[in-house]
Amino acid sequence: MKKQLLILSTFCAVTGLWSCTKEEENGIKENNSNPPGLVSNVKVTNENGAATITYTMPADQDLLYVKAMYTLANGTKREVKASTYTNALRVDGFSDTLKHTVQLIAVNKSEVASAPVDVTVEPLVSPIQLVYRNLQVTATAGGIRIKSLNKFRGNVVIVPLMDSLSKGDFISLDNIYTSDSIIATSIRGLTPVQKKFAFFVRDRWLNTTDTLYLNLTPAKEVLLPRSGYSSFVCDNDTKMSFNTTVEMMWQGLLNNEWPCTYTDESSGVPTTITWSVGPQPVKLTRFNLLTRREGSLYYAKGSPRRFEVYGANEPTRDGDWSKWTKIQTFEVIKPSGLPLGQETSADAAAGASGFTFDFSEDTPKYRYLRIKCLQNWIGSYFIVIQNMNVWATE
Repeated sequence: MKKQLLILSTFCAVTGLWSCTKEEENGIKENNSNPPGLVSNVKVTNENGAATITYTMPADQDLLYVKAMYTLANGTKREVKASTYTNALRVDGFSDTLKHTVQLIAVNKSEVASAPVDVTVEPLVSPIQLVYRNLQVTATAGGIRIKSLNKFRGNVVIVPLMDSLSKGDFISLDNIYTSDSIIATSIRGLTPVQKKFAFFVRDRWLNTTDTLYLNLTPAKEVLLPRSGYSSFVCDNDTKMSFNTTVEMMWQGLLNNEWPCTYTDESSGVPTTITWSVGPQPVKLTRFNLLTRREGSLYYAKGSPRRFEVYGANEPTRDGDWSKWTKIQTFEVIKPSGLPLGQETSADAAAGASGFTFDFSEDTPKYRYLRIKCLQNWIGSYFIVIQNMNVWATE
């Protein structure tokens, strides 16, 4: 027994010695207080508001990562790390085109850092500055129209302000968060009185541009009286379910009440419903569509997701599509982006307010409207509408 224990002890000791020796041969040591070597062969590719830096890593076997440390013009300190699986890292958040010093530091597995290697980057024009340079704001029906170009699809925020009392005290309007390459959006609900507005652009690092000041007078916008709406059922419109009618979407039921407009669930083609918004053609500006909540969910069942809106002034009862002009295709965007059956408080708030969409500025005057539902939230065609409001300009 003693002989066996002696052999086992000797084996363990040799194994431990071999492991320790192997570790040292590989150059990987625990609690290594020696700093790694310096990065070398550094090259910089300047980009819009950013720069990509490539380098050769030091030969240290226990190298863990390389980090870049730098300070933005607004004083924000930034640190970007890259693992040993790559020889490049990207530094971003720059709002100007000045020269900036970036320190490249190698760090080993004991979190011991090398001396810094100073690198100079000179970013190209940042996305927020490009958006600001292309910013165009004009008065529109019931508000203001904001347009710009975001060529590199940067995540930007356009911040609109208004001097509501004409005393130099600006209040915030709804911020515009976007990464779209073409920015075109409207802020509605403003009175047709000249006001002073201010606009600037910022990014997620809180860099900001200069401020654009404008005096604008929104055109008058009116909510079309629903007493002037009337159904115009075409032969090829979708049949209704549960004895509901098209008229039910403007009869004033707002609090998830029943009944409401509810088309045939079994329809195997896109749903269509048709109605008139008044006795004469009008210059349409926007509409708000309120769906019916299913239990606690607004983005479910027949709630519209993708749909088209058509306009006409002399439609025929047979529903001949040649008499109709497609105005636009619209899509309801769920704020959270969560899958079907899951909704946040932000989703619920957006659903409870209804889905508001702008018509294009060049939309002609129309008297009749037609909705074609291309997809609801469960992937079929039927549509459920609780309430519909349409606005126009005089």
